[in-house]
Amino acid sequence: MGSASPRASSTRLTALAWPSRSRLSARAVGLAVSGVMAISLLGAGTVAATGPTRLFVAPGGSDGGPCSRSAPCLTIGHAVTVAAPGSTVVVKAGTYHEQVFVTKQLTLSGEGATIDASGLLGGLPPLDGMGIIGMGMLIAGPGANGSVVQGFTVENAPAEGILAAMTSNVTIVRNELLNNDLGGTTAFDPLPFECAAQGEIPGDCGEALHLLSVTNSRAVGNNVHDNVGGFLLTDEAGPTYGNLVANNVSRDNKLDCGITLPSHNGAAVGDPTKGGVYHNTIIGNLSQGNGGAGVGMFAPFPGTASYDNWVIGNRLLNNGEAGVGIHSHAPGQNVSGNVIVGNSISGNGVDPDFVDASTTIGIMIGSVADPVSVTVVGNRIANEDVGIYRSGSIDVHGLHGNFFASTVVTPIH
Repeated sequence: MGSASPRASSTRLTALAWPSRSRLSARAVGLAVSGVMAISLLGAGTVAATGPTRLFVAPGGSDGGPCSRSAPCLTIGHAVTVAAPGSTVVVKAGTYHEQVFVTKQLTLSGEGATIDASGLLGGLPPLDGMGIIGMGMLIAGPGANGSVVQGFTVENAPAEGILAAMTSNVTIVRNELLNNDLGGTTAFDPLPFECAAQGEIPGDCGEALHLLSVTNSRAVGNNVHDNVGGFLLTDEAGPTYGNLVANNVSRDNKLDCGITLPSHNGAAVGDPTKGGVYHNTIIGNLSQGNGGAGVGMFAPFPGTASYDNWVIGNRLLNNGEAGVGIHSHAPGQNVSGNVIVGNSISGNGVDPDFVDASTTIGIMIGSVADPVSVTVVGNRIANEDVGIYRSGSIDVHGLHGNFFASTVVTPIH
């Protein structure tokens, strides 16, 4: 499913209700709290540091040393703390049992390095005050704009493997994320808020790689597997737009979607400067064997908006729900303008929100109330009961320009 689940309410977050069967909606964060988040992260950062522009970390090093090639630091966190903005932190092969918090512009380069966040529940304000804790790596705030994270394995985090929040122009490339989101299946005290279940719907812990109110950033060439969910792009504290998710593998994330773009901000329809998930490009990815949809764009409650996104040339195979899902669950939403083009879609599952649980679907477009207009063209669909399923007032441009194998029982519904 990957769209994240509804959450129980807390003193800092306002839970909103949406369809109980949907695992395609997510945490409802109060906009007042989102404003506090924005203000707080604007002030987030580390004390100004001086020193070399290239620092090194290695097992057997010392955090009392200069973090040089010949005298490396012992921990990534210490190197990040003492590094001047613009520095590169090179992390040598080994396993580092820590969380890494980046609030200034840095390049973190792993050379066979593993971040093992087993049991670690730290965070940074204001996120930790909202219960958003337990990620393996956090890249947060405008000070971190332009940061690069490459070449790491991140595993065993209670929540996200990598969370980027309230920042821009970040590059996350060639990392492996596995066995994260453990709060979705294991008890922690405190439990990360993102992992909290509501009723029969499990939490998602923010998925393995989460862009939260992030703009103009790239997630490229990552291998994301065996987590609760894969990639998540959300807008709790501001819009998420202009991002590129390309040439990644998202596979065997057993409970949620491979790549999910759900809006969680009720101001998104009224003001795109406050929220919305839009103008993102999802291209050339493999999304396979995930518990939810291969790729999903969802609006769970009034005012939310996931629109004008491009899903191009992906392979969406054998997922538990539809290969592509576009959902509008209430009046006053916007999921129009999304473009689904040139994807290979085969052997995916059902969409219990709109269709009975025995019908497998290649592309699902459903709206409870508002008219939806999307473009769906040039896709190759096989091994499905229905190739393209429409529920509600749905206008699909290019509908007959798709290609259906003989293993599709009903090409268009």
